[in-house]
Amino acid sequence: MNTTELSEKKWQAFTERLNEKGASGEAIAASMRELYGMYSDELPVWLAGLYDHSIGGFYYSNSARDNTPFLPDIESTNQALNLMINTGMIPSAKALPEAMQEKLKEFTCSLESPDDGYIYHPQWGKNIADSRRARDLNWALSMGDKLGFKLPYPTAIGRLKAWSRVEQKPTTLAEHLRSKDALLAYLGALDWENNGYYSGNMIASQAPQIVAAGLADVCAEFLTEVQNKKTGFWSDKIDMRNGINSFLKTSAFFITAKREIPSALTAAESILSILTGDEVGSTVCHVYNVYSSLVNILSSLKRSGNEAGRAEVLAEIYRLAPQAILGAKAKTEIFRKPDGAFSYMKDHSVHRSQEAPVSMPNSVESDVNASVLCTSGLVNNICGALDITSDIPSIFDERHYALFLENLKL
Repeated sequence: MNTTELSEKKWQAFTERLNEKGASGEAIAASMRELYGMYSDELPVWLAGLYDHSIGGFYYSNSARDNTPFLPDIESTNQALNLMINTGMIPSAKALPEAMQEKLKEFTCSLESPDDGYIYHPQWGKNIADSRRARDLNWALSMGDKLGFKLPYPTAIGRLKAWSRVEQKPTTLAEHLRSKDALLAYLGALDWENNGYYSGNMIASQAPQIVAAGLADVCAEFLTEVQNKKTGFWSDKIDMRNGINSFLKTSAFFITAKREIPSALTAAESILSILTGDEVGSTVCHVYNVYSSLVNILSSLKRSGNEAGRAEVLAEIYRLAPQAILGAKAKTEIFRKPDGAFSYMKDHSVHRSQEAPVSMPNSVESDVNASVLCTSGLVNNICGALDITSDIPSIFDERHYALFLENLKL
């Protein structure tokens, strides 16, 4: 069976799965095919150019690759592998050339500090935001899972689990993770009323650590208390920017902590009310976050056993899906650049990620973070919101991997 025949078989299976769920499979599949139309052969070529063999990591963007003091970073590296795996270029990271796998492992392990088990980059040092520190540890652990290795020292998460059982906490442990009162003070200092997105991001990125420290219930109770019960968000605004962004990040904590999202049906109603609206986001996250939020809600409703509520949400998603998916394409395509990849902002990439410098200021270019969100991130979350987790047509295939390899400088 050739690639075209295999692709058509996947589309047929995708359509049939939707029909089995009571959705209009043909109409939704037609919209998804339109969405796939914005992905091209140029993207894997662009991605290959960001890999630095001498270091063993991927740069955030071309301007980072071409200018000092920028260097590859663990988030961009892990996201580059996610993009390749989740778009169908490769079945797993183990399909990469062995020499590349070894360099990726070497790079990742070189970043872990023996002092506290966190990940630090030479270009940023240790004076970084809590979200940056937490995310980078999460990415490094993900790299280990993909390539089958463990970090050389006990990780911060492993240390937190051990330290949660002792009264005297080591000074290397973040102060806000040392006790219930310290965490509550930390949470209370965040601006939940006016900046739920930033606050939620700080907590979502640290969720594995909060769980490891035995403070998940403390955090969940606080977040439930400060939630806006009228919108279901951690914001009084029902929009793509403040409202959904605040919900996605904060609800992610509940998913990681395996706790039920409070007021999930209210939040679903808010999200569905803008799913087919005309609002256009200022960053790629604003489209991606809509569908990712619905995935979180469906997951939480399933965990809580609220099948009736889950069925109600899915029925409305199915009704709106053909129009909503076409809208998602239009709202995402404005971030596409001539090289086939995507930029975080409409006109340019961002200079900082989690407060750390990752590219030249105001550079008109694509970046890894935006590109993974706009490709596999968007497609998989749309399918997740449709309750489809298998038989998803691939964006790319082995031909695109060959293009990647042809342009990879090893």
